Amino acid sequence: MAALPEYRRFTRVNLPVWVIVSATVVWAIVHKLSDKFTLNWAQLSILIVLAVVSAAARTWVGLKDPRVMYRMTLPLVAFDLTLITLAVRFTGGFESQVWLLYFALLVSESAVMSTRGLALTLALTAFGYGWASAPLPIEHWNDFWYRIASLSLACWLIHQVYRSHAEHRMELAELREQYELAQERERIAREFHDGLGHHLVSAIRGLESLQRRLNGNPDGHSGDALQEQIDILRTAMDETRQTIQQLRAPETTDMRLFIKQAAERVAQRLGAQLHCVCPDTLPELSPIQSLMLTRVIQEALSNVMKHAGNPQNLWVECQLRGDWLEMRVADDGKGFEPENVLEGMGLSNMRDRIHALDGEISLQSAPGQGTVLIVRVPLRGELWKP
Repeated sequence: MAALPEYRRFTRVNLPVWVIVSATVVWAIVHKLSDKFTLNWAQLSILIVLAVVSAAARTWVGLKDPRVMYRMTLPLVAFDLTLITLAVRFTGGFESQVWLLYFALLVSESAVMSTRGLALTLALTAFGYGWASAPLPIEHWNDFWYRIASLSLACWLIHQVYRSHAEHRMELAELREQYELAQERERIAREFHDGLGHHLVSAIRGLESLQRRLNGNPDGHSGDALQEQIDILRTAMDETRQTIQQLRAPETTDMRLFIKQAAERVAQRLGAQLHCVCPDTLPELSPIQSLMLTRVIQEALSNVMKHAGNPQNLWVECQLRGDWLEMRVADDGKGFEPENVLEGMGLSNMRDRIHALDGEISLQSAPGQGTVLIVRVPLRGELWKP
Protein backbone atom coordinates (compact mmCIF):
# COMPACT_ATOMS: atom_id res chain seq x y z
CA MET A 1 0.00 0.00 0.00
CA ALA A 2 1.32 3.45 -0.84
CA ALA A 3 2.17 5.98 1.83
CA LEU A 4 -0.91 7.76 3.14
CA PRO A 5 -0.24 11.28 1.71
CA GLU A 6 0.60 9.82 -1.72
CA TYR A 7 -2.50 7.63 -1.63
CA ARG A 8 -4.66 10.64 -0.86
CA ARG A 9 -3.17 12.62 -3.74
CA PHE A 10 -3.77 9.67 -6.06
CA THR A 11 -7.40 9.34 -4.90
CA ARG A 12 -8.10 13.01 -5.58
CA VAL A 13 -7.02 12.46 -9.20
CA ASN A 14 -8.37 8.96 -9.75
CA LEU A 15 -11.93 9.61 -8.55
CA PRO A 16 -12.68 12.29 -11.21
CA VAL A 17 -11.30 9.92 -13.88
CA TRP A 18 -13.94 7.33 -13.01
CA VAL A 19 -16.65 10.00 -12.81
CA ILE A 20 -15.79 11.25 -16.32
CA VAL A 21 -15.69 7.71 -17.74
CA SER A 22 -19.00 6.78 -16.08
CA ALA A 23 -20.74 9.96 -17.24
CA THR A 24 -19.50 9.45 -20.80
CA VAL A 25 -20.66 5.82 -20.87
CA VAL A 26 -24.12 6.81 -19.63
CA TRP A 27 -24.29 9.65 -22.17
CA ALA A 28 -23.30 7.30 -25.00
CA ILE A 29 -25.86 4.65 -24.05
CA VAL A 30 -28.65 7.25 -23.79
CA HIS A 31 -27.76 8.67 -27.22
CA LYS A 32 -27.64 5.20 -28.73
CA LEU A 33 -31.06 4.36 -27.32
CA SER A 34 -32.34 7.64 -28.80
CA ASP A 35 -30.95 6.64 -32.23
CA LYS A 36 -28.63 9.65 -32.30
CA PHE A 37 -25.58 7.46 -33.09
CA THR A 38 -24.87 5.59 -36.29
CA LEU A 39 -22.47 3.16 -34.63
CA ASN A 40 -23.79 -0.27 -33.73
CA TRP A 41 -23.92 -1.83 -30.30
CA ALA A 42 -20.74 -3.84 -30.94
CA GLN A 43 -18.75 -0.68 -31.67
CA LEU A 44 -20.24 1.06 -28.64
CA SER A 45 -19.40 -1.92 -26.46
CA ILE A 46 -15.80 -1.89 -27.67
CA LEU A 47 -15.47 1.82 -26.83
CA ILE A 48 -16.98 1.29 -23.37
CA VAL A 49 -14.62 -1.61 -22.67
CA LEU A 50 -11.61 0.44 -23.77
CA ALA A 51 -12.71 3.36 -21.59
CA VAL A 52 -13.03 1.10 -18.56
CA VAL A 53 -9.65 -0.49 -19.34
CA SER A 54 -8.07 2.99 -19.50
CA ALA A 55 -9.49 4.04 -16.12
CA ALA A 56 -8.61 0.66 -14.59
CA ALA A 57 -5.02 0.91 -15.88
CA ARG A 58 -4.61 4.31 -14.24
CA THR A 59 -6.06 2.95 -11.02
CA TRP A 60 -3.81 -0.13 -11.06
CA VAL A 61 -0.66 1.88 -11.71
CA GLY A 62 -1.58 4.43 -9.05
CA LEU A 63 -2.34 1.83 -6.39
CA LYS A 64 0.90 0.02 -7.12
CA ASP A 65 2.93 3.19 -6.67
CA PRO A 66 1.43 6.70 -7.12
CA ARG A 67 4.83 8.05 -8.18
CA VAL A 68 4.97 5.63 -11.11
CA MET A 69 1.75 7.10 -12.45
CA TYR A 70 3.52 10.34 -13.35
CA ARG A 71 6.26 8.47 -15.18
CA MET A 72 3.55 6.62 -17.16
CA THR A 73 1.83 9.82 -18.27
CA LEU A 74 2.75 9.66 -21.97
CA PRO A 75 1.78 6.00 -22.56
CA LEU A 76 -1.53 6.47 -20.72
CA VAL A 77 -2.30 9.69 -22.59
CA ALA A 78 -1.45 8.10 -25.94
CA PHE A 79 -3.90 5.27 -25.21
CA ASP A 80 -6.63 7.71 -24.16
CA LEU A 81 -6.07 9.88 -27.26
CA THR A 82 -6.51 6.83 -29.46
CA LEU A 83 -9.71 5.91 -27.63
CA ILE A 84 -11.18 9.44 -27.90
CA THR A 85 -10.24 9.66 -31.58
CA LEU A 86 -12.06 6.40 -32.33
CA ALA A 87 -15.07 7.57 -30.33
CA VAL A 88 -15.20 10.87 -32.24
CA ARG A 89 -15.03 9.11 -35.59
CA PHE A 90 -17.70 6.54 -34.65
CA THR A 91 -20.11 9.12 -33.23
CA GLY A 92 -20.27 11.71 -35.99
CA GLY A 93 -16.78 13.03 -36.63
CA PHE A 94 -16.55 16.82 -36.50
CA GLU A 95 -20.17 17.12 -35.35
CA SER A 96 -19.65 14.75 -32.40
CA GLN A 97 -19.66 16.23 -28.90
CA VAL A 98 -17.17 13.59 -27.80
CA TRP A 99 -14.33 15.88 -28.94
CA LEU A 100 -14.76 17.72 -25.62
CA LEU A 101 -13.06 14.72 -23.99
CA TYR A 102 -9.85 16.00 -25.58
CA PHE A 103 -10.23 19.02 -23.32
CA ALA A 104 -10.93 16.91 -20.23
CA LEU A 105 -7.87 14.75 -20.88
CA LEU A 106 -5.27 17.28 -21.98
CA VAL A 107 -6.21 20.08 -19.60
CA SER A 108 -5.68 17.71 -16.67
CA GLU A 109 -2.47 16.15 -18.02
CA SER A 110 -0.82 19.39 -19.16
CA ALA A 111 0.03 20.24 -15.54
CA VAL A 112 2.27 17.20 -15.03
CA MET A 113 3.76 16.87 -18.51
CA SER A 114 7.11 18.21 -19.58
CA THR A 115 7.05 21.01 -22.14
CA ARG A 116 8.34 18.69 -24.84
CA GLY A 117 5.82 15.99 -23.94
CA LEU A 118 2.94 18.47 -24.05
CA ALA A 119 3.96 19.75 -27.49
CA LEU A 120 4.12 16.17 -28.81
CA THR A 121 0.73 15.35 -27.27
CA LEU A 122 -0.92 18.42 -28.81
CA ALA A 123 0.50 17.48 -32.22
CA LEU A 124 -0.91 13.94 -31.86
CA THR A 125 -4.26 15.38 -30.82
CA ALA A 126 -4.47 17.61 -33.90
CA PHE A 127 -3.58 14.68 -36.15
CA GLY A 128 -6.05 12.32 -34.47
CA TYR A 129 -8.91 14.83 -34.46
CA GLY A 130 -8.23 15.63 -38.12
CA TRP A 131 -8.42 11.92 -38.99
CA ALA A 132 -11.59 11.46 -36.93
CA SER A 133 -13.25 14.44 -38.68
CA ALA A 134 -12.23 13.51 -42.25
CA PRO A 135 -13.48 14.18 -44.79
CA LEU A 136 -14.06 17.70 -43.49
CA PRO A 137 -15.98 20.21 -45.64
CA ILE A 138 -14.16 23.44 -46.41
CA GLU A 139 -16.68 25.54 -44.44
CA HIS A 140 -15.70 23.66 -41.25
CA TRP A 141 -11.93 24.15 -41.49
CA ASN A 142 -12.08 27.50 -39.70
CA ASP A 143 -13.96 25.95 -36.76
CA PHE A 144 -11.64 22.94 -36.74
CA TRP A 145 -8.49 25.03 -36.35
CA TYR A 146 -10.21 27.26 -33.80
CA ARG A 147 -10.90 24.19 -31.66
CA ILE A 148 -7.33 22.99 -31.99
CA ALA A 149 -5.97 26.46 -31.14
CA SER A 150 -8.31 26.85 -28.15
CA LEU A 151 -7.36 23.43 -26.82
CA SER A 152 -3.64 24.06 -27.30
CA LEU A 153 -3.64 27.53 -25.73
CA ALA A 154 -5.70 26.37 -22.73
CA CYS A 155 -3.32 23.48 -22.10
CA TRP A 156 -0.27 25.71 -22.58
CA LEU A 157 -1.66 28.28 -20.12
CA ILE A 158 -2.28 25.63 -17.46
CA HIS A 159 1.18 24.19 -18.08
CA GLN A 160 2.86 27.57 -17.57
CA VAL A 161 0.78 28.38 -14.49
CA TYR A 162 1.73 25.04 -12.95
CA ARG A 163 5.41 25.59 -13.73
CA SER A 164 5.29 29.01 -12.08
CA HIS A 165 3.64 27.47 -9.05
CA ALA A 166 6.29 24.72 -8.94
CA GLU A 167 9.07 27.34 -9.05
CA HIS A 168 7.39 29.17 -6.19
CA ARG A 169 7.30 25.96 -4.16
CA MET A 170 10.99 25.44 -4.88
CA GLU A 171 11.74 28.92 -3.54
CA LEU A 172 9.83 28.07 -0.37
CA ALA A 173 11.74 24.79 -0.11
CA GLU A 174 15.03 26.67 -0.36
CA LEU A 175 13.91 28.96 2.46
CA ARG A 176 13.15 25.89 4.56
CA GLU A 177 16.61 24.55 3.72
CA GLN A 178 18.15 27.81 4.89
CA TYR A 179 16.26 27.47 8.16
CA GLU A 180 17.44 23.88 8.55
CA LEU A 181 21.01 24.98 7.90
CA ALA A 182 20.69 27.60 10.63
CA GLN A 183 19.42 24.90 12.99
CA GLU A 184 22.34 22.68 12.00
CA ARG A 185 24.86 25.41 12.77
CA GLU A 186 23.17 26.04 16.12
CA ARG A 187 23.48 22.36 16.95
CA ILE A 188 27.15 22.33 16.01
CA ALA A 189 27.69 25.43 18.12
CA ARG A 190 26.25 23.61 21.13
CA GLU A 191 28.53 20.65 20.46
CA PHE A 192 31.42 23.07 20.17
CA HIS A 193 30.59 24.52 23.58
CA ASP A 194 30.10 21.19 25.33
CA GLY A 195 32.97 19.24 23.77
CA LEU A 196 35.60 21.95 23.75
CA GLY A 197 34.55 23.22 27.17
CA HIS A 198 35.05 19.76 28.67
CA HIS A 199 38.58 19.45 27.24
CA LEU A 200 39.60 22.94 28.33
CA VAL A 201 38.28 22.52 31.87
CA SER A 202 40.13 19.23 32.18
CA ALA A 203 43.33 20.81 30.89
CA ILE A 204 43.06 23.81 33.22
CA ARG A 205 42.44 21.68 36.27
CA GLY A 206 45.25 19.34 35.30
CA LEU A 207 47.71 22.17 34.78
CA GLU A 208 46.73 23.75 38.08
CA SER A 209 47.33 20.44 39.84
CA LEU A 210 50.63 20.00 38.01
CA GLN A 211 51.69 23.50 38.99
CA ARG A 212 51.10 22.74 42.64
CA ARG A 213 53.10 19.53 42.36
CA LEU A 214 56.01 21.23 40.61
CA ASN A 215 56.07 24.01 43.15
CA GLY A 216 56.05 21.53 46.00
CA ASN A 217 58.26 18.60 45.00
CA PRO A 218 59.10 18.19 41.31
CA ASP A 219 60.00 14.68 40.21
CA GLY A 220 60.66 12.70 37.07
CA HIS A 221 56.96 12.10 36.38
CA SER A 222 56.20 15.79 36.02
CA GLY A 223 57.31 15.85 32.40
CA ASP A 224 54.94 13.04 31.47
CA ALA A 225 52.05 14.70 33.24
CA LEU A 226 52.80 17.97 31.52
CA GLN A 227 52.90 16.23 28.12
CA GLU A 228 49.54 14.67 28.87
CA GLN A 229 48.01 18.07 29.48
CA ILE A 230 49.62 19.40 26.32
CA ASP A 231 48.02 16.55 24.39
CA ILE A 232 44.64 17.46 25.85
CA LEU A 233 45.10 21.05 24.72
CA ARG A 234 46.11 19.91 21.24
CA THR A 235 42.97 17.79 21.07
CA ALA A 236 40.93 20.81 22.08
CA MET A 237 42.68 22.91 19.46
CA ASP A 238 41.99 20.38 16.71
CA GLU A 239 38.37 20.14 17.77
CA THR A 240 38.12 23.92 17.68
CA ARG A 241 39.46 24.06 14.14
CA GLN A 242 37.09 21.36 12.91
CA THR A 243 34.11 23.01 14.56
CA ILE A 244 34.97 26.39 13.08
CA GLN A 245 35.22 24.78 9.64
CA GLN A 246 31.81 23.21 10.11
CA LEU A 247 30.30 26.49 11.29
CA ARG A 248 31.30 28.12 8.02
CA ALA A 249 28.23 28.08 5.78
CA PRO A 250 29.10 26.11 2.60
CA GLU A 251 26.20 27.73 0.74
CA THR A 252 27.92 31.12 1.02
CA THR A 253 31.45 29.98 0.11
CA ASP A 254 33.21 28.47 -2.86
CA MET A 255 32.88 24.77 -2.07
CA ARG A 256 35.72 23.92 -4.45
CA LEU A 257 38.09 26.22 -2.56
CA PHE A 258 36.69 25.07 0.78
CA ILE A 259 37.43 21.40 0.04
CA LYS A 260 40.87 22.17 -1.38
CA GLN A 261 41.90 24.11 1.73
CA ALA A 262 40.64 21.34 4.01
CA ALA A 263 42.59 18.75 2.00
CA GLU A 264 45.75 20.89 2.12
CA ARG A 265 45.55 21.10 5.91
CA VAL A 266 45.18 17.34 6.26
CA ALA A 267 48.00 16.62 3.79
CA GLN A 268 50.29 19.07 5.59
CA ARG A 269 49.66 17.46 8.97
CA LEU A 270 50.27 13.97 7.55
CA GLY A 271 53.28 15.01 5.51
CA ALA A 272 51.60 13.55 2.41
CA GLN A 273 51.67 14.73 -1.20
CA LEU A 274 48.28 16.20 -2.12
CA HIS A 275 46.77 15.51 -5.54
CA CYS A 276 43.70 17.74 -5.83
CA VAL A 277 41.75 17.68 -9.09
CA CYS A 278 38.58 19.74 -9.53
CA PRO A 279 36.95 21.54 -12.46
CA ASP A 280 37.47 25.28 -12.62
CA THR A 281 33.85 25.80 -11.61
CA LEU A 282 31.38 23.48 -9.97
CA PRO A 283 27.70 23.45 -11.00
CA GLU A 284 25.28 25.42 -8.88
CA LEU A 285 24.30 23.34 -5.87
CA SER A 286 21.38 23.79 -3.53
CA PRO A 287 22.22 24.77 0.07
CA ILE A 288 21.38 21.29 1.37
CA GLN A 289 23.57 19.67 -1.31
CA SER A 290 26.51 21.91 -0.39
CA LEU A 291 26.05 21.17 3.30
CA MET A 292 25.79 17.40 2.93
CA LEU A 293 28.70 17.10 0.49
CA THR A 294 30.94 19.30 2.61
CA ARG A 295 30.18 17.27 5.73
CA VAL A 296 30.93 14.01 3.91
CA ILE A 297 34.27 15.27 2.58
CA GLN A 298 35.17 16.59 6.04
CA GLU A 299 34.37 13.21 7.56
CA ALA A 300 36.39 11.41 4.90
CA LEU A 301 39.42 13.65 5.42
CA SER A 302 39.09 13.25 9.19
CA ASN A 303 39.17 9.47 8.72
CA VAL A 304 42.32 9.75 6.62
CA MET A 305 44.01 11.76 9.36
CA LYS A 306 42.93 9.32 12.08
CA HIS A 307 43.29 5.93 10.40
CA ALA A 308 45.58 6.14 7.35
CA GLY A 309 48.80 6.06 9.38
CA ASN A 310 51.56 7.72 7.36
CA PRO A 311 50.34 7.86 3.77
CA GLN A 312 52.65 9.20 1.10
CA ASN A 313 49.84 10.52 -1.11
CA LEU A 314 46.38 11.95 -0.65
CA TRP A 315 43.94 12.29 -3.57
CA VAL A 316 40.89 14.56 -3.53
CA GLU A 317 39.05 14.71 -6.85
CA CYS A 318 35.80 16.18 -8.17
CA GLN A 319 34.51 15.11 -11.57
CA LEU A 320 31.39 15.98 -13.56
CA ARG A 321 29.98 12.85 -15.20
CA GLY A 322 26.85 13.72 -17.13
CA ASP A 323 24.17 14.78 -14.66
CA TRP A 324 26.21 13.47 -11.70
CA LEU A 325 28.87 15.04 -9.50
CA GLU A 326 31.45 12.46 -8.40
CA MET A 327 33.86 13.07 -5.52
CA ARG A 328 36.76 10.81 -4.60
CA VAL A 329 38.97 10.81 -1.49
CA ALA A 330 41.80 8.27 -1.50
CA ASP A 331 45.11 7.57 0.26
CA ASP A 332 47.91 5.01 0.07
CA GLY A 333 48.07 4.52 3.83
CA LYS A 334 47.83 1.37 5.89
CA GLY A 335 44.22 0.58 4.97
CA PHE A 336 41.95 -1.70 6.97
CA GLU A 337 39.43 -4.54 6.79
CA PRO A 338 36.16 -2.84 5.73
CA GLU A 339 33.83 -5.29 7.43
CA ASN A 340 35.51 -4.66 10.79
CA VAL A 341 35.51 -0.87 11.09
CA LEU A 342 33.15 0.64 8.52
CA GLU A 343 30.45 1.80 10.92
CA GLY A 344 33.01 2.94 13.48
CA MET A 345 34.53 5.30 10.91
CA GLY A 346 31.32 7.26 10.45
CA LEU A 347 30.30 5.61 7.18
CA SER A 348 26.73 5.34 8.46
CA ASN A 349 26.48 9.12 8.82
CA MET A 350 28.05 9.67 5.41
CA ARG A 351 25.73 7.12 3.81
CA ASP A 352 22.66 8.79 5.35
CA ARG A 353 23.73 12.21 4.07
CA ILE A 354 24.39 10.97 0.54
CA HIS A 355 21.21 8.89 0.38
CA ALA A 356 19.27 11.99 1.45
CA LEU A 357 20.50 13.50 -1.84
CA ASP A 358 19.52 10.36 -3.81
CA GLY A 359 23.21 9.69 -4.31
CA GLU A 360 25.56 6.71 -4.08
CA ILE A 361 28.54 6.04 -1.83
CA SER A 362 31.16 3.28 -1.87
CA LEU A 363 34.29 2.60 0.15
CA GLN A 364 37.11 0.23 -0.75
CA SER A 365 40.09 -0.67 1.43
CA ALA A 366 42.46 -3.50 2.32
CA PRO A 367 45.35 -3.75 4.77
CA GLY A 368 48.45 -2.17 3.25
CA GLN A 369 46.60 -0.94 0.14
CA GLY A 370 45.10 2.35 1.26
CA THR A 371 41.49 3.49 1.16
CA VAL A 372 39.22 4.91 -1.57
CA LEU A 373 35.91 6.66 -0.89
CA ILE A 374 33.70 7.51 -3.89
CA VAL A 375 30.56 9.64 -3.65
CA ARG A 376 28.16 10.26 -6.56
CA VAL A 377 25.29 12.75 -6.34
CA PRO A 378 22.74 13.72 -9.03
CA LEU A 379 23.00 17.42 -9.75
CA ARG A 380 19.29 17.87 -10.33
CA GLY A 381 16.27 15.67 -9.73
CA GLU A 382 13.24 15.35 -12.02
CA LEU A 383 11.40 18.12 -10.18
CA TRP A 384 14.02 20.66 -11.26
CA LYS A 385 14.09 19.72 -14.93
CA PRO A 386 12.46 22.28 -17.23
